This record gives sequence, C-alpha cells and structure tokens, in this order.
Amino acid sequence: MKLKKVTEVGVAVKDLSQATKLFVDLLGGLAGPITDVPIFGMRFRMVKLANIEFELMEPTDKDGLIAKYIATRGEGLHHIAFAVDDLADDLTFLKAKGCKMINETPLELLGGKVGFVHPKAFSGVMLELIEYPEGYTFPGGEANR
Repeated sequence: MKLKKVTEVGVAVKDLSQATKLFVDLLGGLAGPITDVPIFGMRFRMVKLANIEFELMEPTDKDGLIAKYIATRGEGLHHIAFAVDDLADDLTFLKAKGCKMINETPLELLGGKVGFVHPKAFSGVMLELIEYPEGYTFPGGEANR
C-alpha cells in the first residue's frame, strides 16, 4: 500500500457560509463551488489553502451522515483524505491487517472511487482513500498520472 499525498482535510460544519468566510477571509483560502451529495445528505465546498483543500461539509438532511456526525461529535475534523493508485487493493490490504472499514469495496463518487477506514482503526481519525481519475489536477497544480 502506498499513499501518494494528502489531498483534503474534511471538516464537518453546521453553517457552510459561515465556515467559508472564516477559511477565506481570515486564512486567505480560495473557495470552490458548492456541490450537493444527496446520497450522504450533505453539501460541500472545497477551500484551497496552500496545497491542501479543506472540504467543508454541511448537512442537508437531518438523518444524513454529517448531521449525525455533528450531533454526536460536534463540528470539526471529520477525515483526512489520501490519494491512492489502487483503492480496491488498499481496502483489501487494510482489512486483512485488521483495520475496521466503513466500506470494504470502493464507492463511485464524483468521477473517482472512495473508501473510508473507520476512525477506530487510526486513533480516532477517519481516513478517506481516493482513487482519482487519470488527469485529475490536485490543489498544488500537479496532475494525477
């Protein structure tokens, strides 16, 4: 298993507009468009700071993943995402090593494939592994090869 790079830090927020202002006005971030993800009951906006994107995630459904997360843990760090080359192999490897998984097979999402490692496997931090499509441009301007 090889992690290529950290590509995003997911942050659960109650108010996407307010969180965006903080990241943009105080830290000088560059905000992207808002994207709805109905299957997770959320919407998000990427805010680029340096060479990392912060995924600010706001619930759109009281029964959605982010709403439940905020209800139990409050706002804050939700996950750290890493780019990988072969998500299916990496999920299989981690499961074989005893890591608790949120999903054992890749999910197709927004043109790529994603998998989540349960926070219990890594000292309370959820990992998102992303197999980006070829040609995807990372926040630092580097293309996925």
